[in-house]
Amino acid sequence: MINPDVDDAAVTDICFELQGTLLPRDHSYPLFLELSRLLPWLPAEELAAVHPIQAAETGKDDLLILNKRTKLVIRIPVQREADLAKLTGQTIEIGGFKLTIGKSKAKPLTRHTPLYAHCVTTGSTDEESFTRDLIRILDKLHITCRFICGRRQTLTTADGVVCGHSLMLYDLPVEQSILVQQRGMGGNRKVGCGIFIPHKSTAALV
Repeated sequence: MINPDVDDAAVTDICFELQGTLLPRDHSYPLFLELSRLLPWLPAEELAAVHPIQAAETGKDDLLILNKRTKLVIRIPVQREADLAKLTGQTIEIGGFKLTIGKSKAKPLTRHTPLYAHCVTTGSTDEESFTRDLIRILDKLHITCRFICGRRQTLTTADGVVCGHSLMLYDLPVEQSILVQQRGMGGNRKVGCGIFIPHKSTAALV
């Protein structure tokens, strides 16, 4: 049954081509600062989220390398899509490395389960408390599903270094998957946390 309170098309991902060489592994907060410089409305946009940039390992713990498939992905309400157009052609600098933002393409959210988030933060530092937080969040959203917590991670935010866990939601009713993708879970969505994407199975959670 489709949830009548959720407009499937209200939020979308915008994927930008990205040119550059290297990127700090802990790049999400400086990326948000650079995007906010170009998009002053971004910090106050409640449903906006900035995906962590997916890049390849370099063999160094603190650096990633970009390739031709690397994208900058921003999740926004559809009425903001035109406002993102000004990013095309802009150059940003993260950790001393320059990145040029290219053409964009919309990628609508789809009804899919299971869902995976690279990192979710709730303010708790241990897995037991984190699990209790997740149960409360799911109850508040009236969502019934099962979940798997993955590895613990740390990242830099405006409030300092925080910790979180990767997270898989499964046995999630497909009609609720759009709600989860639009609203996310936990905090720090503008620095790459609590952003859910479709995943093939529970087998590859890391």
